[in-house]
Order: sequence, then C-alpha cells, then structure tokens
Amino acid sequence: MLGSRFLKQFASDTPPIRRAIIDGLIANADRTKLLLDAIEAGKIKPNEIDTTQVKRLTDNRDAGIKSRAVKLFAAAMPADRAKALADYQPVLAMKGDAAKGQVVFEKNCAACHRINGIGVNVAPDISDSRTKKFEQILADILQPNRAIDNNFVGYTVRQLDGTVLTGILAAETATSITLRQQGGKEAVIPRSEIDELKSNGQSLMPEGLERQIPPPDMADLLSFIKNWRYLDGRTPLSDGSH
Repeated sequence: MLGSRFLKQFASDTPPIRRAIIDGLIANADRTKLLLDAIEAGKIKPNEIDTTQVKRLTDNRDAGIKSRAVKLFAAAMPADRAKALADYQPVLAMKGDAAKGQVVFEKNCAACHRINGIGVNVAPDISDSRTKKFEQILADILQPNRAIDNNFVGYTVRQLDGTVLTGILAAETATSITLRQQGGKEAVIPRSEIDELKSNGQSLMPEGLERQIPPPDMADLLSFIKNWRYLDGRTPLSDGSH
C-alpha cells in the first residue's frame, strides 16, 4: 500500500518530503488512519508533525479520526517534562534581571541560538519575542520537543567510514547534504559517502535544562529573551514578573 511504503522510509526523508508525505496522508481518511497507527506504534513521534497538520487531525470531520488524534497528541508529553513545567511555574512570579539573564543565555543557549549579537542561529530564531508571553517562553525551554518545526528536526548521518554526525539539514542537492551542527559548524557530506541518514525526531535543544538553570536564573533568562532590546536603559515591555 502506498501510504505504508511512505511511512516505512519516513525517518530517512528530508523535511520537505516529510511535510509532503504527512499532507498526502491527511488528505485521505484511510491513509490518515495509517498515520495514526504509525504514531501510536511509535514509528513517528507526535512532535514530528507540524502544528498546522496537527490541527487538521484534531479538527478532522471524521469523528473517529478526530477523537483518536486528540487522545494521541494529548498523551504525547512525557511525564518528566510536564513535571518540570509544573515545578517551574513559580518562576513566572519572579522579577527577572535581563542583564544577568544574558550571562545565563551565553552559558546555556548560545551554541544554538543568537540574540543581541550573542551565539549562533542553528535552531529557530527566538530573538523576536515581543509577542510571546513568559509562559510560552518557559514552556519552549523546558519542553523543547513539544512541537518542532520540521526544518529543525535533528538528523543523524552515518558515513561509510563509520563517522557519525548529528545536526539539522541546512541544505541538500542531488549529490550532497549540508548538516548544521551545534555551534554553527557545517559539514557538507557527499551522498555517495552516506551509509544511513535518519531523523531522530528530536530537537537539537536538550531536555532537562532546568537541572542547569535554577529558578532565579531561569527568571533572569526569561527576562533577557523577552527584553534584550531594552538593556540599553530604555523602559522594558515587562520586568518578567506577573
């Protein structure tokens, strides 16, 4: 069956192809059920499906598909990530210091993110945070795999000589792929040298950052991400407390 064949090779497909596959499956009720089967079996992680596609599933006109999709995506959050977010809720009532938060950012985030001239853009751009609420920023930090843009899903490449590299697919041609790694380093790998290319279904951003960022430092980090534009002394949008 066509849908089954596409799902079988999904982990090795590149982001544009993965998006097209999911769109194609959702367009047909029988194929949509195959997709839900694959999610339920753990062959595709719920966070590998973008938010627009998730909405098409959870708002599906087919009541059976809708009910099943709602349950699958609701159950997708690991218990430890839900607990971390619950444990860090008091941070939202703390007054953060953006200047101190910049130091926290440099230490913990700059390998993949760039704000105010600090760090590199490997992961999604988080500098335009003016419309984001502190609750959303905190959830993005503590639950990095909750929803991932397919352009930033991590891939593992195993080369014929045994070398293993991880990163995001920054570019591809008929003869090579470009893997962007933490720190912004890029590796151009000829397709002829690739033994296996596989998505790991995870963000490059590690889970468990709360173990390195205690609550007061997290409040400072949130303030920096939200208010970095105002470090020159101008009035911030918010002081980080609620």
